[in-house]
Amino acid sequence: MNDSYDKKIKEMFRQNDKSVIIDSYEKQELLDRVNTIAVANNKFSGNKWQALRNQIFYMDKTFMIIHLAVCMVTVALGGWHYWTKVSVLFSGVLGALSLLEMGRAFFSGMTELEHCCYLNVRQLVVFQMAYSGIISLAALSAALIFSGIRYELPILKNCLYILVPFVFTECACMTVMLTEIGRRNILILLSVGIFSALFWGVLSVIPDLYKASAVAFWGMALIAGIGIFAMQTRRFFRELDKGEILCTD
Repeated sequence: MNDSYDKKIKEMFRQNDKSVIIDSYEKQELLDRVNTIAVANNKFSGNKWQALRNQIFYMDKTFMIIHLAVCMVTVALGGWHYWTKVSVLFSGVLGALSLLEMGRAFFSGMTELEHCCYLNVRQLVVFQMAYSGIISLAALSAALIFSGIRYELPILKNCLYILVPFVFTECACMTVMLTEIGRRNILILLSVGIFSALFWGVLSVIPDLYKASAVAFWGMALIAGIGIFAMQTRRFFRELDKGEILCTD
C-alpha cells in the first residue's frame, strides 16, 4: 500500500516538473554555488591515501562484495576444463558489474545533495570505475593465464575472445547510464547487463567465430569497443561536470 502511494506521489511530482521552465542562467549559478560548497566541505588535512580511505568508507559496499565474489569464482574456474566455454559469459558478467558499481551512486536520486554535503560525486565515480575495472581485468587475466598454462591454450587469442564481451557489455551499460531513466532505475541497468552477458554467452557456442581466420575480426572489434567506451566515458564526465547529470538526478 505504501509503495503504491509513494509511486503516485513521485508520478505527480514528475508530471508537475514537466511544466517547470528552467532558467539556464540561474541553473548555472546554482550549480556554481553547489560546487563551491562541495569544494569547501570536501577539504581535509590528509594525503591521497586519506582521500582513498574516505572514498571506501562512504561508498556503498554491496556491489563491491558481489563483484569481488564473482571475481574469485572467475579465478577459481580458470582451472576448470570447460573454462573456455564459459569465459565469454563471465567476461560479460564482470563488465556489467563494473558499471553497476559506478551506477549505484545515482540510483538513490540524491546525487546533487550528496555532492554538496559530504561527497565529491565525480571523485567517487572515478574511483569506483577505476578499481572495479582493475579487479575485473585482474580476475579475467588470472583465470586466462591459469587455464592457458594448464591446458596449453593460446593466451593472446583467448585474451581477445574475453576482452571483447567485457568492453562491449560496459558500452551497453554506459549507454544506459547516459540516460536519465537509466540512472534512476537499477532494473534497467541490470536487464541490459544480463542481456549482454547472455548474448555473448550464446555467441560463444558458434564455432566459426573462434577460428584462426576470425582473429582479425575480434581485434578490430576490441579496438572499436575501446574507442566507443572512451567517448561515452568522456561524454558522461563532461555532463557530470556541467551539472546535467547531478541536477537531473
